[in-house]
Amino acid sequence: MPQSPPSLGHHAIVFGCSGINGWALVNQLLSDYPAPGTFSKVTAVANRAFTPDEAQWPTDDRLQIVSGVDLLVSDDAVLGKTLAEKIPSAETISHVYYAAYRASDVPADECRLNKEMLRAAVQTLETLSSKLSFVTLITGTKAYGVYLLDKFPFRDQVPLKEDLPRVPAEYAQDLFYYHEVDLLQELSTGKRWSWCEVRPDVIVGVAPFGNANCMAQTMGIYLSLYRELEGEGARVPFPGNETTWRLLSTDSNQDIIARFCIHASMQPREKVHTRAFNIADSARPVSWSERWPALAAYFGLEGVGPNEASLHPTVYMDQNWERLQALCRDRGLKEDVIYRSMHNTGARMGSLRLMDFDRPFDLTRARALGFEEEMDTAMSWHTAFERVRKAKIML
Repeated sequence: MPQSPPSLGHHAIVFGCSGINGWALVNQLLSDYPAPGTFSKVTAVANRAFTPDEAQWPTDDRLQIVSGVDLLVSDDAVLGKTLAEKIPSAETISHVYYAAYRASDVPADECRLNKEMLRAAVQTLETLSSKLSFVTLITGTKAYGVYLLDKFPFRDQVPLKEDLPRVPAEYAQDLFYYHEVDLLQELSTGKRWSWCEVRPDVIVGVAPFGNANCMAQTMGIYLSLYRELEGEGARVPFPGNETTWRLLSTDSNQDIIARFCIHASMQPREKVHTRAFNIADSARPVSWSERWPALAAYFGLEGVGPNEASLHPTVYMDQNWERLQALCRDRGLKEDVIYRSMHNTGARMGSLRLMDFDRPFDLTRARALGFEEEMDTAMSWHTAFERVRKAKIML
């Protein structure tokens, strides 16, 4: 009696695939996480255009890159037609990993834009695929109000747990994460598909295209230039202050985030549906007094505490910009990306100077799902630096 052919795996679609989280998700899916055959198709969607060579993902017949997709087209029929035409077997899409983001300096606009993008993506896929089973939304520690600095509401309630209440209403209205979560709650009511929210803290990672708001990228550029100009073994002071030098937090490497997102999306509905999950490299928080020497060591430098010689990385790079330009030309580096890295919001690295509270994560909920993977501080940051260097955006 002939055997039935094996059933095909799932079809994943990653929105925002050119960003830190989206890139890592595609990379892990193509690396056969959690097991070979789990996903038979991987569709990577972005607004920006790029080539497979630029993306640096593994060569894989399962991958299709779909660029030029604007989720703010304001017409679901047009978006649906675009996705149906560009994605073979769109009707088989089962798992959505949503990492798209549109920035705005006006909080109300940022909320409106990002809510509309998520709505368009999910509702369009509902019409295209009867196989839709799970949506994963990546948010972050803003959900706990860490960006409020002196108004941070949970100073005495750490480690931070997912069942903490939202920040006060006057701040909550301007946080787009909440709008996205409420939208998924509304859209999923009475539907067969499930969803969850994944909350990392500072994301340690990079995408080959370069990233705004990327501390590993800016730190890598800074420390590699410092090593070039000051020499091997030079002492590099921590660019924060005595308070931030000692504060405890939990880093979230892009690979750990991606693997957890995939892991969670494979769990039974009753364990994950509508739930938020903290994710980090380890349940053990670290301070910059431990982290900074590990970062500096990658570049052959000695990372020391803050002192009167401490400079903000962007100040140091601005002071040596002409020398950095010359090095970029000599070594074929992406000078434009490096410049943007020095002058975007991520380059401000406010957590190094402005925060005065611990913010470690409680990982009990993620561990209860059976996700036990960890990554130590040195491996997390060193892996990120290797990717920054491979992307030709640091010396």
